[in-house]
Amino acid sequence: MHRFRIQSLALVVAGFSAAIPLCAQGKPPAVSPVDAPQTHTVKKGDNLWDLAKTYLGDAFLWPSIYRLNTDKIEDPHWIYPGELMKLPASNTTVAKAPSAPASATPAAPSSFAPAPNVASAPRTGKRMTVFNPMANVVERRGRESLNLRPAAAAVRLGEYEASPFVRLPADLADQGTLEEAAESQGISLTVANRPIQYLEPVFVRLPKGLTGVVGDEYLVVRRDSMIEGHGQVLVPTGIIKLVANGTNGRTRAQLSKKFEDVFQGQIVMPLDKPDDRPGVMPARIEFGFATHVMWLGYNPVLPGAGSYLILAAGSKDGFAPGDQVTLLRTRPADSKGVDLPDEPIAVAQVTRVTPSGAAAIIVRTMQAGVAQGMKARVTAKMP
Repeated sequence: MHRFRIQSLALVVAGFSAAIPLCAQGKPPAVSPVDAPQTHTVKKGDNLWDLAKTYLGDAFLWPSIYRLNTDKIEDPHWIYPGELMKLPASNTTVAKAPSAPASATPAAPSSFAPAPNVASAPRTGKRMTVFNPMANVVERRGRESLNLRPAAAAVRLGEYEASPFVRLPADLADQGTLEEAAESQGISLTVANRPIQYLEPVFVRLPKGLTGVVGDEYLVVRRDSMIEGHGQVLVPTGIIKLVANGTNGRTRAQLSKKFEDVFQGQIVMPLDKPDDRPGVMPARIEFGFATHVMWLGYNPVLPGAGSYLILAAGSKDGFAPGDQVTLLRTRPADSKGVDLPDEPIAVAQVTRVTPSGAAAIIVRTMQAGVAQGMKARVTAKMP
């Protein structure tokens, strides 16, 4: 039995030994660089990988053949029978391409589908591929020409619409009023407990002199503090859109945007839009004029980014939406009586401006301590 196993093993080894030269005979022998031809006519089953291995002795040198034949080859994965390929001269030194995964190996057309007939597949023009040196340039120019979205403005629309502002009391006499809900209620609630809901229809008394047509939008605001010498602080609560044409100064509307609870009796005024200048941003300046914070929205304990405030200076002082101010904490003199410089606390961007004041939103805080009455200095101005 032992001798039988040894004889069987010998037969198996002999079979493998005989198979090895048979497999090798199936591959074309490599051509010596000295005897290498200058051209090669593509046959069915050829690919750049095998041609480089045959004529250059290294399959990874296929890019050198591709670069000589870019007038014929659109995509190095596909070469076609009958094409006459130039081959690198035997005395030319070519750079070896970096190793690539098997999926990146240039393959013959027959590896994926039957080779197309050259006559039935005429070339219509140069097509950019990742292997073409101009591909990156063309791709970059294409991306630069795309306009996926408009350039950003210094003040975003939502921040402008929700921004508080200051108006003189006399300016509010001719404004409109948000009246009761247009639909009957099954449960009676007081006005204080019954905020208007999103998309709920309501009756509106329009500002004096405005007729109103379907689709018009109006800003709903509530009264906040009265600042002596400046005026009434108004805080936006929502935006309504008319769903019917106005009749005798009265119409129906829906609450289309909500910043806080909206209640019956609040003021309705025309909705203005910011003067957008896309792509225009404030530029840093030195020694801008100083003002102070005269109002903080909702009186937070620690105002942070996103909090609104109102500055004492307004449009008459040169403020414009998009300007930036640095909020400063005044420090006392040191032990030797030398005044210490003001300490930066936060940066705020002006969102809405009236003659009576400028509203701003805090965009960055360096330290806690933003408070009403603190100094603010302009550090960036819109062009």
